[in-house]
Amino acid sequence: MKCMLTIIITLVSSLVLWGCINLVIDGMSDPYILFALHFDTVALIYPMIFVALYSTLPFELVQIIGTTPFLFMIFFSTTFSPGAGITGIKIVRYLFPRFYLWCELPGVQDNMEGCPEARIENMIYLFLSAQLFHTCFFALVFAKHCKKRADESKIIEQRKLVMCSDFFGTLQKELFGAGFKRYSQLTIHLNSDDLKDIASDDNKPENLIYTCCF
Repeated sequence: MKCMLTIIITLVSSLVLWGCINLVIDGMSDPYILFALHFDTVALIYPMIFVALYSTLPFELVQIIGTTPFLFMIFFSTTFSPGAGITGIKIVRYLFPRFYLWCELPGVQDNMEGCPEARIENMIYLFLSAQLFHTCFFALVFAKHCKKRADESKIIEQRKLVMCSDFFGTLQKELFGAGFKRYSQLTIHLNSDDLKDIASDDNKPENLIYTCCF
């Protein structure tokens, strides 16, 4: 839901921007220009939004990481001085959609160095470069999620082994007496919420009996 709302708002803002540009500048009504404007905006705005929504970082770090693509675009895209750049470093400009946007602008594209020859090829590279930060960010989020699930599964297995030990059975019998046979025959299932409850109050004897089901 949050992603869809972000996409819709960005698309509307790109349409408004394209309309305003066409009101004052002739020759910018090509849909390719709208496509380029939209994904250039996506590459600069989405990082801040995604880092804020899908991470638990403090506000200061969200600002620093979210504005990194914009700062890198200023320093390395060479679009603020077409045709310029240091040899060896200026190849990094191909990672920024702003470079491909300028390759689309009438009157500017002729001064740009290294633009793709075909227009459709330029649009493909623009789209792919606009997704670079998002792809890396969500790959890290997914890897963190998988690690968290693996750690929780490991803790659950360790607790299951403890609950099957003779020591746990003896302690269970001392605490619950005749009810021991019933508890020992249960199949035990733990989830992350159970682990949080157990960790919050480890000293209570009743916490030795975990969430169970037949």
